[in-house]
Formats: sequence, C-alpha cells, structure tokens
Amino acid sequence: MRSAYGFTIPSEDRDLTHVEAGTPMGELMRRYWQPVCLSDEIKDLPRRVKLLCEDLVAFRDKKGRAGVMHLHCSHRGTSLEWGRVEEEGLRCCYHGWLYRADGRCIEMPCEQSGMPERLDIWQPSYPVHEFGGVVFAYMGPPEKQPLFPMYDIIDTRHRNDVVLRGMRIWEDHAVGYVRDCNWLQHMENAADPWHLVVLHEMISGDQFASVLTQGRRPKCGAERTALGMRYMLLRELPNGLMLDRHSECIVPNIVLIASIHQKGEKPMTAPEKATEVTWLVPSDNEHVHGISIVAWPLKDGAPDPTWRPGTDTISDIRPGQLSARAIEEKQRRPDDMEAQEGQRPIAVHALEHLAVSDAGVALLRNTLRKAVREVQEGKDPQNAMFDPAQNHALETKCWNWVMTKDDVARRFPQAAE
Repeated sequence: MRSAYGFTIPSEDRDLTHVEAGTPMGELMRRYWQPVCLSDEIKDLPRRVKLLCEDLVAFRDKKGRAGVMHLHCSHRGTSLEWGRVEEEGLRCCYHGWLYRADGRCIEMPCEQSGMPERLDIWQPSYPVHEFGGVVFAYMGPPEKQPLFPMYDIIDTRHRNDVVLRGMRIWEDHAVGYVRDCNWLQHMENAADPWHLVVLHEMISGDQFASVLTQGRRPKCGAERTALGMRYMLLRELPNGLMLDRHSECIVPNIVLIASIHQKGEKPMTAPEKATEVTWLVPSDNEHVHGISIVAWPLKDGAPDPTWRPGTDTISDIRPGQLSARAIEEKQRRPDDMEAQEGQRPIAVHALEHLAVSDAGVALLRNTLRKAVREVQEGKDPQNAMFDPAQNHALETKCWNWVMTKDDVARRFPQAAE
C-alpha cells in the first residue's frame, strides 16, 4: 500500500493566478478596463472596493463625476471610505483634504491659503469610464490605455432591441456563488463542459431542468475564437433534437454563458446568443467577484418585466446557490461553490493530472499564457482595442442552438458522425 508520508504541496502557478502589480497576470489584467462597481452603487457615499489586490475607493461628486482612487488619504492615511462627498470631490474626514475625481487635492482647511497649489498633492487615482450601468477603471500604463471594447451583445449603437443594465452576478442573479477562491478557478468553469454532465447532473441531480442536463452523453471539444476560446458541446436531447452549445472565454477575464433556461422544445432557425457580458474580477489572489452588463430585451419600448437573465437561477432549482447550506446538504448536493472553492484557495496546477476531457481548460490556460507573453515582450495583448473604426459589434461566439439531426449533419458533418 502507498503512503502519503512526505507528500509536499508545490507552489501555485503564479504566472496565471497572482494578480498584484508586477506579476505577469496582474500586468496583463491592468491593460484592460476592469469593473469597479455598479453605477448606482456610488451616490451620496463613497464605496470601498478591492481590485487586483489594491484597496480603492469609488465615489461620485455632486456634479456627477465618478472617481476611483487609492483608499488611504495622502495626508495621514485615513481611509477615504469615511470621506464626505461634496460638489467638487471627496473630502477626507480627518483633516478635510478635498480630492477631485482625478485625484488632485484642491483644499487643505488646516493650512494657509494657496498651500494646495504649492504642494501639488495628487491622490493616486485611475482613469474612469462608465458604460452599461457599470463603473470601470483602467489601472495600467497611461500610454497603453485602450478603448472600452464594444462587444456585439452590448453595442447599442448597432441594436435598439435592448437596454443595458449593470448587475452583480452573485447578488442580483447567479452563476454559482463562487467567491472564496482564485479568479482562474471560476473562469476555467466556463471552459469545462464536462462538469455539466457530472457535477450538475450525475452527482447532484438535475440542477438546471433544461437541455444542459438532459439527453445522451454529449460530444465535447474546445477551439480558439477571435476573442479567446470556447467549448463546444453537441448533445442529442430526449425528443430527438440536437443541442449545439458554446460558452466563450474572452481574454483576459470575461466569460459569456449561454442561457441555462433553454428547453429545446423546437428547432431554431438561428442561434440563441448570450445576453450578458460578465467580468470575473479578482479582488485579490484568493477572492473573486462578478459584475455583468446585461442586455435586457425591450417590450413595447420598455424593459420586458417577464424576462430574466440567461444565467439567472433560483434556489429551488439549484439549492447549491445558497452559500449558507448545512455541510451535510453541501456534501450530498455539491454545486459550483463547493467544487471550485474546494480546489484550494489557489489551485495547484503542478498536482493536477489533466486528461482529454480537460481540453478546454488546457486551451484557456495556453491562451492566457500567450497574452501574458505578449505584454512581457512589449506588445499589445489580445483584445486591447485602439482603433475606433474596428471597435464596434465585436463578434462573440457563445450560444445555444437547437437543431434537427439533418441540420447538424449539414452544418457540422464531422460532429454528426
């Protein structure tokens, strides 16, 4: 019999998992606009946030300008979450230094007149962009600041059938309540179709009550896309129709997940594309949070009150969404939270034994490593947009498509064999 005596744990894959400034992945993520909070979360009070291992404060002055700055006041280090929002900016509670949204200190009540101009104090801050009900910050080199990417799902310049809403995916709606683990563990979930068959069907019973967990054993694979990579799942449904499903991972930390509500009752003439763009945002190396821009359909010119986001779930379908379950219930019916957080706070890749079914995970990691190398070599990484003429309706490749077997044979002859 073998013994585990002397077994040691190697270090984690720092190049992909660590996101503090100066790390390979941290520098990659800082080359893109990252969500800070929802627009309606900064009103008359500042909001403390943690993003990429940095403690920050977000606020909106009374003129409506949003700011994102380092948390601790440049005077004596008091947290600016206790600051007061004013007409021209955010005032520290301790000695009243007033900072504009761009970080410049413009008032020092305890000092002589003209002192702010002479000292020229700037609170460390980041450029801000608001879109789709979300506040974004660019935390990278100023000379490398890209455009905000306009994916086809959320480019309302090219579609008038939706209104955009910012949502927190583990509070407003959910794809798994995964929080207390490294960001990559959750992103890899979107590159792994086989966990649908095992975790959400074989182990815990049908947690979706949709085509995701019904029918014959699927055929699965992975492929590169212009934006990153996606998994491919082809499954024969109980009614004889076929499901063609894809989830897409966009470099560096965006996931697109097709609707989990599709029932597969009749063939479609076109694919049902994803309805939200979700950023998996590392708070630090061991915690992740999610923020989405949701393309909410319009009905008679107003948001459709009967519609719900494609990844929205309710607890009676997936009790695993409830983080406060009893341990025994979690053991009997584990969900994404248990599976992914159970990989350790940071998964140790050196201990893994990847198999053929992990093709999507391997492709995602290789795609991210390529983007990391590009930054290290002084190049612009994948999906960093700089040309306004090209930054429109960027085509995404995530969908559900219910087809007949004849349709599958015509469109995907190799997959239908």
